[in-house]
Amino acid sequence: MKLYLARHGKSNAREVNKRQSPSSPLSEEGKKQASALAKRMAKEKIDVIISSKWDRAYQTAEIVSKKLKIKLETIEGIHEKEQNPKLEGVSFESDVHKRYTEEIEKYEKNLNWKFDGEGESTRDLINRARIFQRHLIENHKDQDVLIVSHGLFIRAFVILALLGEDYDDNTFYRIYTSISTSNAGVTLLEYIPIRKHWELVYLNDHLHIS
Repeated sequence: MKLYLARHGKSNAREVNKRQSPSSPLSEEGKKQASALAKRMAKEKIDVIISSKWDRAYQTAEIVSKKLKIKLETIEGIHEKEQNPKLEGVSFESDVHKRYTEEIEKYEKNLNWKFDGEGESTRDLINRARIFQRHLIENHKDQDVLIVSHGLFIRAFVILALLGEDYDDNTFYRIYTSISTSNAGVTLLEYIPIRKHWELVYLNDHLHIS
């Protein structure tokens, strides 16, 4: 299985300096990025496209699916890390966002931390990535698959694929905060069934955007 992990295009919330929510749609720039992603993926043999159900990812995947005429599916559990609801849609200049950025600097190394005790922890995100990895191996190991998802989920999936269960929290955190995922950027992993092993072919290819 070749697994292409693509981040969604830019959302309208980002263009007005607000935090995103599950319903944040693509901006006009994001739609152009999705079209560029479709052109990039036309060079590959893709059997199926699987998307997060959150709006910005689904809209990105829909544009790619229509242009490439490839079946689009959605699945639970590959969405972005769920934030505390009080952060959804707020300005980056708001007091609550500023407090969040201060606290995340202090507590993010704790993979169980949640802002004000609500939303998801990084550990929750890792567990969702683990479940999805098993789903892919069980159901798509003979296919080449394009996943349209979100930055933090993609980071967690890649690290888990490479480290498996043999990691400590500090190692995970260091890699997690060192990986960059651009809007409409693509990462390629290949699963080798005989070795039950993932190989990272490339990370965050985004030249098609620039």
